[in-house]
Amino acid sequence: MDTIKTNFQKIADQARKDGAKVEMLVTGGEALSIGYSKRKLESFESTQTQMAGLRVILGANQGYAYTENLSEESLLRTYGEALNNAKTVQTGETKPVELVKPQAVKAMPELFKPEEIAMEKKLEVARLLEELCLAKDSRVTNVPYSGFNESVVFKRILNSEGLDQEFKQNYYSGYTYPLAKDGENSKMDGEGFFARKFDDINTAEVTGEGVRKALARLGATQLPTGNYAVVIDREQFPTVLQMIHDYFSAKEVHEGKSLFKGKLGQKIASDKFELIDDPFETRGTAVRPFDDEGAPSQKTVLFDKGVLKNYLSNLEYANKMNLPHTAHASRGPASQQAIAPTNMVVATGDKSLQELLAAYDKVIHLAGFEGGLHAGFKQSTGDFSMPASGFLYEKGQNKGPIEQFVMSGNVLELLRDIEAVGRDYNKPGNSFICPDVLIKSLSFAGA
Repeated sequence: MDTIKTNFQKIADQARKDGAKVEMLVTGGEALSIGYSKRKLESFESTQTQMAGLRVILGANQGYAYTENLSEESLLRTYGEALNNAKTVQTGETKPVELVKPQAVKAMPELFKPEEIAMEKKLEVARLLEELCLAKDSRVTNVPYSGFNESVVFKRILNSEGLDQEFKQNYYSGYTYPLAKDGENSKMDGEGFFARKFDDINTAEVTGEGVRKALARLGATQLPTGNYAVVIDREQFPTVLQMIHDYFSAKEVHEGKSLFKGKLGQKIASDKFELIDDPFETRGTAVRPFDDEGAPSQKTVLFDKGVLKNYLSNLEYANKMNLPHTAHASRGPASQQAIAPTNMVVATGDKSLQELLAAYDKVIHLAGFEGGLHAGFKQSTGDFSMPASGFLYEKGQNKGPIEQFVMSGNVLELLRDIEAVGRDYNKPGNSFICPDVLIKSLSFAGA
């Protein structure tokens, strides 16, 4: 018996009596996390979660409520809370909010292929993520962070228009962050993995790369202040996309918070910059056959040769702003309706990383942003001033690691100053799929 559907039908019947429309988003899953420390099993955690979020629509007003108890009584009580919230919260809007009507969605059976893997094998992966780092080089004295994760997640959306969509996916992920020491100098760096098949996990490759990154940072010097050409590493360019991804939201545009407002159809980036939103890209973590109100997913061109082509919309803002409906509704059971991208994919170019690093007499290979966006990005202006680390190249030769510098600029100017794009993508496991990117000039404050 499908108790979720049965219970929702009772909610939908009540909503009709109340003159309301209703949507229920149910998410949940199972997760296993294993970690070793100092060659001993330190953590072993297995969890199961489920949560339902109700959205009730009364004309132009919406109310939300959520519960972790999916019994009939609890769901009806949660519906009542959401209904009261819809009556209380007055938006001042007059145009009624619509629900997505039932439509066919793309089948994605490749997302959910559960495997029977012995627990001993999972424990061994977790153990090797620490052990192989320690065995790789005597300068690796500790692995402060490492772990293996197995995840199964599901999402289901039902509404009073008759929509009922569901999908599941399973995957494995892990990470290792070795600490390397040379005398008084110590540096930590790391690597991770994302795999949809257990046999695709390569602990030797992951740990080898983690150790290589940590050792490469030893002996770092300070960079002289000045303007330099910079290659933003394929693993770091996602931070640039994080700076701009809210600007694509039709809601942000409508509220005057997006720097892309009024710029549709305009060339505002380098013609080397091409960007799509692709919810079907299985290398990315934001893959999905439908959005968070049940609309079928679709690819959306965001930049074509530097020209801004589309905003991202949910059904409400597509109707409100007379925009194409791109199916980018985003919310969790405990949050309100928003708009967000899925997998953002930057088109590759034809240059190797080495060719990009040799493009100027002096080039900074930016290999790490220290502290993330909160360390120095102002969304209202696009200005950034962010601590970073990397390597100095002169005439294509690596002159060593550099640190304790701040890279400053404006993200829109950075997009305009893209000179070339690499031909290789970052590793799977990110919703931002990026190559290496050469920027003509940025300001660096160092020694």
